Amino acid sequence: MILLGKKLSISTITLIFLLILIFSTGFFTGIYTSNTLFASKELKDLTEKEKIEDFEYMYNILKDNYAHFYEVKKMYGYDWLAHKEEFIEEIKNTRNNIEFYNKLNEILRKLHDGHLYVASPSYFNYLLKLIEGEEIRNFIEFKPFIKMFKDSKKNYEKWSELLGSVNPSHNSSFFVQMRRGQKNIKTEILEEDKIAYLRVNSFLIDKDQNSKNYREEKKEIYNFLKTIKDYPYLIIDISGNEGGSSEYWIDAIVAPLIGERGLEYLKLEYLENEDKNTYFYLSRKGNYTQKNFGRCVIFYDEDKFRESPIYDKLSEEMKKDFTIYEFKENLFKQEEKYIEKFFKSNEYVNFKGKIFLIIDRATFSAATEFAKFCKETGFATLVGRNTLGHGSLTSYMRLPNSGLIVRFEAGTILNRDGGSFFIEGVKPDIELDVPDTNAGYPEVRAEILKQKTVELIKSLGKEK
Repeated sequence: MILLGKKLSISTITLIFLLILIFSTGFFTGIYTSNTLFASKELKDLTEKEKIEDFEYMYNILKDNYAHFYEVKKMYGYDWLAHKEEFIEEIKNTRNNIEFYNKLNEILRKLHDGHLYVASPSYFNYLLKLIEGEEIRNFIEFKPFIKMFKDSKKNYEKWSELLGSVNPSHNSSFFVQMRRGQKNIKTEILEEDKIAYLRVNSFLIDKDQNSKNYREEKKEIYNFLKTIKDYPYLIIDISGNEGGSSEYWIDAIVAPLIGERGLEYLKLEYLENEDKNTYFYLSRKGNYTQKNFGRCVIFYDEDKFRESPIYDKLSEEMKKDFTIYEFKENLFKQEEKYIEKFFKSNEYVNFKGKIFLIIDRATFSAATEFAKFCKETGFATLVGRNTLGHGSLTSYMRLPNSGLIVRFEAGTILNRDGGSFFIEGVKPDIELDVPDTNAGYPEVRAEILKQKTVELIKSLGKEK
């Protein structure tokens, strides 16, 4: 029987709600100011001076607002901020707009953060279709940010034309299909009447195509779960899953398996008090972040920050540059209403067996959130390797001359012991030894993880 023996903290469940939106749309929010810096303009050949201005604007915003410089330095021994002059020389050496676009992304990739990049035209077009939809437009925290994207439409059409001339994927409208491939889910009966297997390669939802493929996948998953509902074991494999939308795993996997009773663990009145929170959510103190997120979060002042249990576990740098934040009460009601529909609109298969969730170092973003949910609630036993981690408070900036939009995270997440979620990710309950030599062959790695999980299940059966 699936037992949700633990309850999610207020901060965690609110974050899940926001991540449904973040990973559906690829962004969270931001205050857009209609000044000349962000005036909509058509793309032209950028001068060296304009390229450097764009880079320095990006550099300065990141310097005061990007959350993971300290973690990157700890993980890789790399001080990105110290290389400013080197980056400027590289920018100067770009001969055209295409090289400038590629160089910006190359510079950002040095931070090893999958949530930090220049939005490509295909990604921008995908986002634009979503934020013009009724579902997103109704959320108050998105309204100021929508203007930035709408004002960038003509500019990104030019970037699409330019970049598409050398890489057709940049002007493709099928962003989701490009990212996740042809066959997204795989179902297997590994042992008749005993062990079932469901693999999901990506949680991306093709909302730019009215969710046609997602609806078909959801139906296929439900039919499979209904078929194996009396099995004692179900393996769900999200190794190599780089995320997409948290809506996918809530709507297509969690809700059908646990029904409306699972919703009770997602409602605020059933949550543990704040003192038992598993995680602390910290934000940079930069003006850009404080202004952008002031509508939806409360930032601790210095005195309250010093009184928090996590304060003494922080480095002096983090004490100076970060503070704790909490989500405002008005988001809780939005969150409950938004998540509730997934549970009330799904048929329940009444699965009573034990679930194992396979994760690895390529599990990321919304897939990491699924692992985090399983860990905190007891929905599934996690097997494999640590997932990749991420931060919070996803923000965007628009560069003044090129009009390119850069995504970054202004918040980080810490465990109660001070450990970084960005560094550690979600730890498995049972670690499986899988050689890193297979990292370049995801199909081989997935097969090894699957077989080791089956062996684990059989060994547990022998112990009974």
